Amino acid sequence: MATEAPKETTGERVLRIATELFAKNGYAATGVQELSEETGLGRGALYYHIKNKQQLLLTIAVNLLEGANREARRILASGGTAEDRLRRMAVHLLSELSTNRNAWITSMRDWKSLDEPHRTRVGHLRDEYEQYWQTLFDEGAEAGMFRPVHPMQRRAIVGMFTTSYRWIEPSGSLKPAAIAEMYVSLFLDGLRRRPEDDG
Repeated sequence: MATEAPKETTGERVLRIATELFAKNGYAATGVQELSEETGLGRGALYYHIKNKQQLLLTIAVNLLEGANREARRILASGGTAEDRLRRMAVHLLSELSTNRNAWITSMRDWKSLDEPHRTRVGHLRDEYEQYWQTLFDEGAEAGMFRPVHPMQRRAIVGMFTTSYRWIEPSGSLKPAAIAEMYVSLFLDGLRRRPEDDG
């Protein structure tokens, strides 16, 4: 007998609807009144489930980044070559961007609308995620697989993936894993050691 999916709580529904509205209209252009109308909750009931609009944006961004960081740590510890694990990181990230596109649109586009110290917290989580990629680049360089990767190159590579939130679609002709493979092949061809590097 199939197990039923857990029923969505009111708080989860509010967060989901807020994410959809923020992605569609922008965080700044979405008002509490619109949230109230779309959720079917009066302001009093809405504020029972949320502190304010900032809290919703923070929760969206933190949930995504903490989840990405947990998976990155798991991949780093999973064994295999640096290249193997880079491919797994790439597939996971693009799958996430495709599956949770509304949340990524909101997080990537609107996170700077957060007040301090929330903006700093999200910035640290983003930096932590990029550092896991840097760890794999460094491992690959130490193993003689790649040339050393400067942090600015890492930023460009990770940015190539994360900006895919602007266009990636779950129903697209290319699946996230296929796009990830294309991207990884693109940057690895630029990172592989060449004979002249040893001369």
